[in-house]
Amino acid sequence: MRHRVLYQISRFHSLLAASSERSSVWDIFASIALVRPPIIAPPMNDIEKRYSDFMLQRELEDSLRCDFELRQLRDERLLKERERLKMAGEEANLQEEIGILASVDEENWRRQADRIRKELAIGDLTKFSKADSRSLQRKIDEFLVLIVCQKFGRKDGYHSPWHLPQLRNLPGESLKQTSERCLKELFTTEVHGKGISNAPFSVYFYSYPAQLRQRLKTQSRGAAVFFFKALYPNRVPPMVNKDEVADYKWVSAEEFAAIMIHKTSYLRAVSTLFPSYLLTKNSLEYAKETESQKNRSKIEVQVQSC
Repeated sequence: MRHRVLYQISRFHSLLAASSERSSVWDIFASIALVRPPIIAPPMNDIEKRYSDFMLQRELEDSLRCDFELRQLRDERLLKERERLKMAGEEANLQEEIGILASVDEENWRRQADRIRKELAIGDLTKFSKADSRSLQRKIDEFLVLIVCQKFGRKDGYHSPWHLPQLRNLPGESLKQTSERCLKELFTTEVHGKGISNAPFSVYFYSYPAQLRQRLKTQSRGAAVFFFKALYPNRVPPMVNKDEVADYKWVSAEEFAAIMIHKTSYLRAVSTLFPSYLLTKNSLEYAKETESQKNRSKIEVQVQSC
C-alpha cells in the first residue's frame, strides 16, 4: 500500500514537471473519507468462518464433557439397554431409571430460545437499522462512508456528482490542513475526524474538459485529488453546510461501488478505503464488461462494413 502511494506521488511529480514545460499545471485538492465503523461486529468472511469452525471443532475435541453431555451418553446407553432387554423379554430387569431424557430438555430449551430470539429480534438487524441513507443507524454491521454532492461556491443550481468531500488546496497550506478545513467548511457542527494521518492513502488524477477550462478561465490541465481517511465514531450525524453541500448520504462499500461504477479509475484509487474486496471486484467487473461491449461494437462495425 505504501509503495503504491509513493509510486502515484512520484508519478504526479513527473507529470507536473513534464507539464510545466508546456505551461500547464495541476489543481491540487484534498479529499476526506469520513468513515463510520460498524456499530456491531460485522459478519465473518469465508476465511474467518472456516477458521472459527476449525477452532470450535478443535476445542470440542480437546475439551472434557460437561454434565449435560454425560447425561446424553447415559440416556443413550440406557435406551439401548432397555431395547435389548425388551427384545429378550427381560425389560423389568433394567437396573437404572431413565426419567426425563436429555433430548426432551434440549428441545424445550431450543423452543424457548427461539421464542426469546423472536421477541427480542435477536439477529434481525432490520429492527435496529434505519432505511434513511442520511442516518448513521443504517447497516450497523458494515463500514459506511460519507459521500456528497458539492456546490463549489456556485449559485446557479449546479452540484457535482457523488464523490468524497474535497476542497482545493490553498497556497502555503499542507494537504492535511486542507483535509481538516474540508471538515470545517462542509459542516456546521464541529466534526472531529479521528485518525487523520499526515500522509494521504491514495491519489487520483482527472483532466478538465475543454468547456470546463473555458468556463473556469484556467490553464490547468486537470486536478490531482489526495485522499485522507478519518473515522467518525459518533452516533449523531453531523449537520452539513447547505451553502456548500447540495446532498449527502452514508453508503456501504457495495453501495459506493454501485454509485461510482462509471468511474473505474476513481474506484481503483480508493479501493483500499474499505476492508473489503468489493470495490476492486466491482470496478474490475465493470471494466471487463465495458471492454467486452467495445469489442462487440467493433465486431458489429466490421460486419456492417463487409
